[in-house]
Amino acid sequence: MLDVVAALAVVALAAFVIMPHPRSSIGVAELSAEAVRISGEFRKGRTTAISTGGVVDVTVDAGNHRIQVDGANPISVRQEVVLDWITSDRCPIRDGSRALRFLADGRSCGGVMTLSASGREIELRVDWLTGRVEMSPK
Repeated sequence: MLDVVAALAVVALAAFVIMPHPRSSIGVAELSAEAVRISGEFRKGRTTAISTGGVVDVTVDAGNHRIQVDGANPISVRQEVVLDWITSDRCPIRDGSRALRFLADGRSCGGVMTLSASGREIELRVDWLTGRVEMSPK
C-alpha cells in the first residue's frame, strides 16, 4: 500500500513539473522597463519637435498597446500591462487615438499615463508647460 502512495506522489510531482505554468503576472522590473520605454518615446517626440522647429505628435493607441512618434516605427507595449491614458481636449486625435502633441519650444498639450500590472502602478506625467516627462510609482 505504501508503494502505491509513493508511486502516485511521484507521478503527481512529475505532472506538476511537466505541465506548463501560465505567466499571468509581470514583476516590478518588467513594469518599470515598459514605463521607461514609453517615457523614452515621449522624450523622443519632444526632442524631435525642438530640433526640427516643428510640431510632433506621439500617438498613443492604448487599446492596441502601441505608441508611435511621427514618422518613426511604433513600439508595442506588453499585453499584460494595462494603459490608462488621459490628455487634455487640446491634444489632437490621430487615427482614432489621442496623441500627445509637442511644440517647437518644447511645450505639450499634457497628459498622464498610468501603467498597471499585477497590482502595481507606475504613472507617467507629461507637463503641458515644459513638456517634461516624470515617472513615479503610484
